Amino acid sequence: MPATVLTSAAPPRRPLGLGVRASLFAVGLVLATAAISSIAVIIGFENESRRHQETGGREVADRVARYSADAIARGDFPSVATNVARMASRSEVQRVVVTDAAGAEIASHGAAAERQELGLISRVAQRRELTLARASGDALITIEPIEHGGRLLGVAAVTIKPQGFRYNAMLALTPFFLALVCFMLVAIPAVVSIVRRALRPLEVLTHFAEEMGDRGDAAPVSLKTGDEFEVLASAFNQMIARLQASMKKIQQIAFVDPVTQLPNQDRFQRELDFAILQAGQGDALAAVFVFEFQRLPRLMQTLDPEAARELMRLVAERFMGAVRATDRLIRLQQAQERPATGARLGAHDFAVLAPRIASPAEAARFAQQLHTALEQPFEWRAHKIALGAIGGVALAPRDGREADSVIRHARMALGAAQGAPSRLKIFTPSIDRAAMARLVLERDMRAAIERGEFRAFFQPKVNLSSGRMEGVEALARWLRPDGALVSPARFIPAAEENGLIELLSNAILREACWKGAAWSRAGMATKIAVNVSALQLRNKRFAEHVLHLIKQAGLAPHLLELEITESVAMEDAAHAVRVLEPLREAGVRLAIDDFGCGHSSLAALSQLPVDVIKIDRQFVAGLGSDKQAEAIVEMILALAATLGHGVVAEGVERRDQAEFLAARGCVWGQGFLYSAAVPAEDLVRDWLGRRAEQDEQAA
Repeated sequence: MPATVLTSAAPPRRPLGLGVRASLFAVGLVLATAAISSIAVIIGFENESRRHQETGGREVADRVARYSADAIARGDFPSVATNVARMASRSEVQRVVVTDAAGAEIASHGAAAERQELGLISRVAQRRELTLARASGDALITIEPIEHGGRLLGVAAVTIKPQGFRYNAMLALTPFFLALVCFMLVAIPAVVSIVRRALRPLEVLTHFAEEMGDRGDAAPVSLKTGDEFEVLASAFNQMIARLQASMKKIQQIAFVDPVTQLPNQDRFQRELDFAILQAGQGDALAAVFVFEFQRLPRLMQTLDPEAARELMRLVAERFMGAVRATDRLIRLQQAQERPATGARLGAHDFAVLAPRIASPAEAARFAQQLHTALEQPFEWRAHKIALGAIGGVALAPRDGREADSVIRHARMALGAAQGAPSRLKIFTPSIDRAAMARLVLERDMRAAIERGEFRAFFQPKVNLSSGRMEGVEALARWLRPDGALVSPARFIPAAEENGLIELLSNAILREACWKGAAWSRAGMATKIAVNVSALQLRNKRFAEHVLHLIKQAGLAPHLLELEITESVAMEDAAHAVRVLEPLREAGVRLAIDDFGCGHSSLAALSQLPVDVIKIDRQFVAGLGSDKQAEAIVEMILALAATLGHGVVAEGVERRDQAEFLAARGCVWGQGFLYSAAVPAEDLVRDWLGRRAEQDEQAA
């Protein structure tokens, strides 16, 4: 196998800091200055040495020319040779040559003259002027004319050695370079120190910025330099102060409810996560209490925004006062070390976190005590207000190891508490299972509505005197594909809770209209009653929708009867009248269902355009055994007769009940005595059978 070579990437090189770079630049600048100065001195020394060489060459040539002029003029050529030899013996001189005016050599000493030198001699003889030239090897040639009495007698040529008459560079420049080295030894550390001192404020600012980046906070930086660094430090301090103020405001916005100034849900979840972490390290529990004020939403709707905020702040203050009092009473010592925390979770619900609860029993006592305190009415603007608190409790980590899970379970317990006598519930797995069952039921109901599994079953309304069926009520039934029927007691409350009741009611209304129109065309015209839900009645276009269905199905309006429960109708009587009036004008009949169960029965009769009153089944069930029920039924029948309304008695199951009602003027009865709700086909078959029997009896 080939060997595997493991290589690791070299760590990225960290760039040099500004201080190091500035020091290196300053040192480089000093070194460059020293180098330039050295070069300038060397060049100047070299130029001066060359000038000194040229001066020496001219002096030698001048002396040779002067001595030779007198000797040549006398014809004393041996003296010329002697003078030439003497001058050529100097260490600086390489060669001396004396010629006559024609260029013929008179005397010479040293190496033979080069061609360049001979050419220069000839040219000087012609021009009669001093000439300097450089020979090979940087030797200096100095040629001067020999004149006497204005007459040119000859030419003297002197060649100076390359180093002749030149200064000794090493000896001459040694003091300079020694001084330069000393200067650099002193200047470089001084420059580095000056640069570092100048950049020290920048290091302080850099350290300040690093602390801000790492920890998000740093002590204010103090610089008294009197320059831009001080201005920058002051600007940094002001910027950080403003940033901290802004962060404080952001945290206030992010974690505090603006109206009540209580922690919001995000802050509460953080506190709960920390409490769960601590509870997981010991045996203690963390309890979460979620309370909802049921009467608060309707009260808030009647107030202007400023009054609503004032009331909400008062509710929050009262809530926190009750929390603190309950905490000191139930948790005792723990309340001082880790007090309970309150928060506003939503528009009308609040939460409490009580860390270190000893047991579920202590959590239950805490919830009961707090609920009792919250149930007490309080005064606001000369009004006594009771908010109707309900509460749910969940314990961590028993009911969840994350804040979201614990709060969700507390809310589930809150939902279960709405139907509990104590208005309080502690979360249990059964509540979770019930909630999951509701979710599954809701999912199945939505699918069933889309598939058309909800059907209208019809229960006859029988004339108590003649026994004839003179009307029917359409009731919703859920018929599964396997033929199983789901009880209305199961799906009707679920539909009202999850908002599907309007879709369901519309589906039943549509089928009832089509069935009634079909029966009418078949010669079996009868009144069909259909229940109206609260959501349908809240829809401003409900009347338009019903009239459209009637027209589309071809049903006569007077054959449709809409049944509205008393509580739904009186929730907003004025709105109900506006919605139902177009239907009444079109001929649709209206009935008050479950009459007598509400608290505004007489108001309902006086305000609503009612045609029929339906006596609730609980009063009918008491006939023959409950004198009060009999008295109430008699009163309703007498009231209906006075107002001219028809009356239908629900829940007739025994013959004596039917006889009691018929004897007191009740026209119609409805119940298991005559028939349960059946599919349309069974109703038609039963209808035809009853008609045949009645025809035989009449014959």
